[in-house]
Amino acid sequence: MKWVSVNNGTSGENFELWKDDATKLADMSFSKGTRIARFVSNLTRRLFFFEKRGLFSRKAVIKNEYGIKMGNLEEEKAGANKGFVELDGRRYYFVYNQNNSGELELYDESMEKSLLRCSFDTIASGFNKTKSLLDSKFPSLLMVLCWYAFQPHSANTAPELAA
Repeated sequence: MKWVSVNNGTSGENFELWKDDATKLADMSFSKGTRIARFVSNLTRRLFFFEKRGLFSRKAVIKNEYGIKMGNLEEEKAGANKGFVELDGRRYYFVYNQNNSGELELYDESMEKSLLRCSFDTIASGFNKTKSLLDSKFPSLLMVLCWYAFQPHSANTAPELAA
C-alpha cells in the first residue's frame, strides 16, 4: 500500500491510499489549520479528530466523530522514527523510513510478526523536515491507515497487509 498526496489547489491537504498502482482504497483530507480528517472509502465515511498531548512523553491521540478516544501514537524519542501505535486496545510497534526507504512497517507489539507495510515515500519530504514525526501529518495518516487496515473487509476489498 502507499499514501499519495493529491493537493489539487484546494484549501486543504488531500491524500489517497492505494493498494497498488491501479486500485485506490480511500481518500483522506485535512482542512488547513485543523486537526480534523475526513476519510472516505468504499467501506465508510468517517471524521477523525487528532490532538497532541504530553510534555515529556508526547503522544498523538485519535478520536472518532463522537469525541471518543480510539487510540494514540507515541514516538520512542524525537527523531527516532520508531514507536508504538495503540488502537482499539491493541498495541503495535512501527518502524518508519529505515534505510531512507520512505517505507513504514508495522509489527505486533513483540516485533515477532510484520502486519503491515506501506509506502510514505511520495509524501515523506514534509516529515523529514520536522524534529519529531508528531509535528507532521504522519501520526494522522498512520493511525487512520491502521484503523482502515484492521477493519473487517470483504474478500474483494481487503487491503494487502503484510508483504
